[in-house]
Amino acid sequence: MAGHAAGERFLLIEEERLAEPFAGQGSGEIGGGLRLAAIGIGDAEPVEAMLTVSGEAVTPAAPVHVRAVSDGIGGWNLSWTRRSRNGWRWISGADVPLGEESERYELRVLSGESLLRRVETTSPAWAYDAAATAEDGGGMVTVEIRQIGSFALGRPGRIDLAL
Repeated sequence: MAGHAAGERFLLIEEERLAEPFAGQGSGEIGGGLRLAAIGIGDAEPVEAMLTVSGEAVTPAAPVHVRAVSDGIGGWNLSWTRRSRNGWRWISGADVPLGEESERYELRVLSGESLLRRVETTSPAWAYDAAATAEDGGGMVTVEIRQIGSFALGRPGRIDLAL
């Protein structure tokens, strides 16, 4: 309160009146429109507003520090560092809390806009072996890595590889 002046306008939000906006939807989808209505003590009619909710708060952050190391026989060993939407501090050198029901990733190997391969893994590493790289035809590819969240698929971490 010290940073506010006497008589300055404010909005009081009562915690017991807050609700998860999609709890009643039952569709399992995140995002959409929400109509809000608020009424104050001196108001005769509620003030209404439409809000677009994107679901960004429940979307996992993109993996970082994506690395690819040649296995020496035509394949690649990929690794990355996950991030969490539930904790950003490095507590005693331990990993940040997962923030999802399980640790899972979706990897997509793309040649331009064409999807060559899609795999899932449960650890922050994947072996793109020589047989798979040969099957994918050589040339430049982009590998996108997304964490599979409890509510949404995360933003991608990317790395380009020359097969």
